[in-house]
Amino acid sequence: MKVLLASAEVYPFAKVGGLADVAGSLPKALAKLGIDIRVAMPKYRVAVQNAEQMERALDAVPVKTPTLDTGCAVDVACLPDSEVPVYFIEHNDYFDREGIYGPPGGAYPDNPQRLTFLCCAILAAIEALDFQPDVIHLNDWHTSLIAAYCKLRPLPYATVFTGHNLGGAYQGVFPAGVLKTVGLDRSDPRVRDTVSNGQLNLAGVGMVFADMINTVSEKYAEELRDPSIAGDIADLVVKRGEDVWGIVNGIDYDTWSPRTDKSIAANYDAGDLAGKAACKAALQAEFGLPQQPDIPLIGLVTRLDAQKGLDLVAQIVDKTGAFQLAILGTGDPKLEAIFSEAARTHINVAARLEFSGALARKIYAGADMFLMPSRYEPCGLGQMIALTYGTVPIVRYTGGLADTVHTTGPKANGFNFNKYSADALLGAVRRALKAYADKQRWQQFVANAFAADHSWDVSAKRYEQLYTAAMEKKPIT
Repeated sequence: MKVLLASAEVYPFAKVGGLADVAGSLPKALAKLGIDIRVAMPKYRVAVQNAEQMERALDAVPVKTPTLDTGCAVDVACLPDSEVPVYFIEHNDYFDREGIYGPPGGAYPDNPQRLTFLCCAILAAIEALDFQPDVIHLNDWHTSLIAAYCKLRPLPYATVFTGHNLGGAYQGVFPAGVLKTVGLDRSDPRVRDTVSNGQLNLAGVGMVFADMINTVSEKYAEELRDPSIAGDIADLVVKRGEDVWGIVNGIDYDTWSPRTDKSIAANYDAGDLAGKAACKAALQAEFGLPQQPDIPLIGLVTRLDAQKGLDLVAQIVDKTGAFQLAILGTGDPKLEAIFSEAARTHINVAARLEFSGALARKIYAGADMFLMPSRYEPCGLGQMIALTYGTVPIVRYTGGLADTVHTTGPKANGFNFNKYSADALLGAVRRALKAYADKQRWQQFVANAFAADHSWDVSAKRYEQLYTAAMEKKPIT
């Protein structure tokens, strides 16, 4: 099986969010299954800076977009610690910029043109590289147009569209006037399904034209049928029915391991937790929290916005007499101000309003519990990383959090709450504190956390099945 994975961001070359982590990890697991997997992405300025070595694969590839005859060059490198090729689509006018999607806090006004070019250039590069994939795996709205082009031209590739986050702000919505730019005709009933209230929805394009669709957890796939969660694309999810799968993301256990992590104060594993106690002491010192080994320490590594449930956390900071709270993240200035003030006025609250990969690892390792009270969460990586470090999650019962954190039975490894309210969150925290006070019971929660398996090997097998399903739907031409 031959697969090309197309993504606007791929770790470690360019990253804005969790999409990059998936695009940088899943291909390596697929390669282990014997799949000929290759990756395509833009050649951003930051990608050139982050790649150890790029080689020129193609000097000049003609690219015809719906409104422009142009071209691209293609460079190639490998994903770290693998032989998976990554093809970088070069067009300096579009991609040699400071940002990926826009300047800080904004979006480039020509993003429809940039992404139309990217999709057309990837298809042109496939032909020029003499690599004929069975399946093109599209990730989020940035690459969804490839599914439309494959159907409309037509081209002999099956397509899979993965929506990593399909909240209203992440669907790629533009004024319908861009239809000519992207090469879609409103007279096509499939295209009409992607236009609502004078707006073209590019995630909807993926939903309509791809052979198969998935999102990043089974629970989230169910939730997307609800217009209050998925907005205009909820009807498309319902219409596609069994074509919509849920496959939980994995994590790279070589990257996330308390046994080998060089960023934490001491290494440890399930058989020897002395290092975890040292990590807790170091985290308290780093964040200026009282050095108390027996007080429960709850960590958050998050984007400070409403989706992540930080409004709920703000309502319970006055209850931190019985536990400590260490927060790492940036985002909404109002939330930043709230947590900065909470840290100033509460001895058991500390906030670092920045992003730091090293500090994040110290929280995963040093906290007793990891909090993710998200309003919605397609999959979530934080709770799975926390489990790897023997840190017990407290989560809202939604999306991938519901699929990966178990609260009852012999495999119980965390705590959850359902209603989106501060009282419900506080109830889950109190249940966790009660369990923490029972040392034997808490040891079982920690042991179950270590035992959880969220490796990409499990998820990759499901993707292989999804690709096969897409190929079976695509007629051979």
